[in-house]
Order: sequence, then structure tokens, then C-alpha cells
Amino acid sequence: MSDLSPYLGALAALGAMAVTWAARLAHPPRHQAPDVATFITPEPGTRWLACHTTRCAHMTTRHRPAADGAWTCTGCGTTSGGEA
Repeated sequence: MSDLSPYLGALAALGAMAVTWAARLAHPPRHQAPDVATFITPEPGTRWLACHTTRCAHMTTRHRPAADGAWTCTGCGTTSGGEA
């Protein structure tokens, strides 16, 4: 029996591979269409500036011009000085 054990192990491995292969052919992966990108036109005069608040996570967001050269963040509404 010990002489046949390598062959039985190889046969078991081939059997497992055949079952896996058959299962993959029976259930092909479903390909989904990629999400379509949506583009928006920013308001005139807006700029992309860093917003240093925790709500915006210090990321670059759109800012609208405000009075006296200040900028208002469109994400959180914080108004910062005119340091653009």
C-alpha cells in the first residue's frame, strides 16, 4: 500500500482540480458595467483650495469667493482669509 500512496495523493489532487475547474465553468464571473463618471461645471469664480477643518479632512475642496478676498468652503461653509 505504501507504494501506491504517492499515486493516490496525485489522483486526489487531480480530482480536486477537476471539481474546482468544473465549478468555475458552471458559474462564470458576472462582469458589471463600470460606473459612468459624472462631470459638473463649477460656479464661476470658484477655486480649489485646501480646507483645514476636520469635516473636510484638510483636503482640497471648492471655495466660493466671499467679501474682502475671503473664500467660503462649499463642503463645510467655513470662511477663510484671502490667502489663496
